[in-house]
Amino acid sequence: MVTWAETHDVQVAAKEWTDEQKRCRINGHAWEPLTVRHRPGVFHVMQRCDRCRNERHQDVNEQGYPVTNWVTNYYEGYLLKGLGRVGSDGRAVLRLDVLAHLPIEEEPD
Repeated sequence: MVTWAETHDVQVAAKEWTDEQKRCRINGHAWEPLTVRHRPGVFHVMQRCDRCRNERHQDVNEQGYPVTNWVTNYYEGYLLKGLGRVGSDGRAVLRLDVLAHLPIEEEPD
């Protein structure tokens, strides 16, 4: 069963996150290829997120099929250990935080 973090916990944790990390929490990561290693039968694929710099890796066989799930290595402080995952309410808090740092043009009704 998935546990979702309380919005207050997300707000507190987000004070330590960069805007790029917040954008990844809102929109998902922007994974880019980093390295590929090969041994007989298997490619080991490494990717890094261009925004938050977290990395992940997966093994793929020579036919192109994954043989392992992605394993992500997150930077210290990125995960809400013991508090749950960032759900839609938490992402809403992060969106408002990111928007508050952008120039906002008011439009008439």
